[in-house]
Amino acid sequence: MAAGGLVVSGQTGDISCFHCHSKEVNDFQESIHFNKDISCTDCHGGDIKISGEVVSINVMHTNFTGVPSRVNMTEFCSRCHAEVTNTYEESIHWQRLKEGRVEAAACTDCHGTHNILSSKDPDSQTHSENIPLMCASCHENQTKMQAWYYGISTDRFDTYKKSYHYKAYISGGEVLATCSDCHENHDTRQESDPKSAVNQANLPATCGKPDCHQGANNAFIYGGKVHEGQSVYLGFIDAKKLVTYFYIIMILFEITFTIGLIILGITSNFELRRRH
Repeated sequence: MAAGGLVVSGQTGDISCFHCHSKEVNDFQESIHFNKDISCTDCHGGDIKISGEVVSINVMHTNFTGVPSRVNMTEFCSRCHAEVTNTYEESIHWQRLKEGRVEAAACTDCHGTHNILSSKDPDSQTHSENIPLMCASCHENQTKMQAWYYGISTDRFDTYKKSYHYKAYISGGEVLATCSDCHENHDTRQESDPKSAVNQANLPATCGKPDCHQGANNAFIYGGKVHEGQSVYLGFIDAKKLVTYFYIIMILFEITFTIGLIILGITSNFELRRRH
């Protein structure tokens, strides 16, 4: 055992943290960070000096930063993941966080907090098979989507499940295209953004990745949808919305016309009675 340490769940840990945060320490010991010799103080600060098994009274007095806010989370992560953090700060998620919409996706929403695992680990939230459910936890949530006002339909996971990519997976095949394959992971942008991977101009390159559909062109792309049942565009016109609005207008016209006839009939009866 290292000096000033304590065996926790079969590993050498810091009793200063374990004394009060046993669950967090145990979770952390299962994470990829623990196996890379990263300690609690690397993120939270503090003084880990311990005398035997006595908790240091100065543990939270020296350089202690506590829990980072969702907005300054990237400052913590960038200490080790500068390139990825810079990419994330170009995303729609980060833009929404900066606007004060604190429920927009921060690093920990996708990767976890103390129990961060490698994306290659089947138990990781960012493992390819788990990504659709992870994204759906926010994008299928009506309350969150309305609160953020992303303007995104909350049927994305349901429509994805109707697609060939998902059906091939649940039928026993390999994992095909998931959310991050099309929308990117850290660099997720709105479809209207010219730099977005799902912008209309960029779809041939996105679908034509080496491991996907090399040589994909617009004719190929419009022949199939990742989200089955999503809107169909005729030029820049959303055909489904156009049909919807047409029916709404027609229904309103019919109701107005019917009410007008009723009012006309009633006034005509009054007029006839008055004359007689």
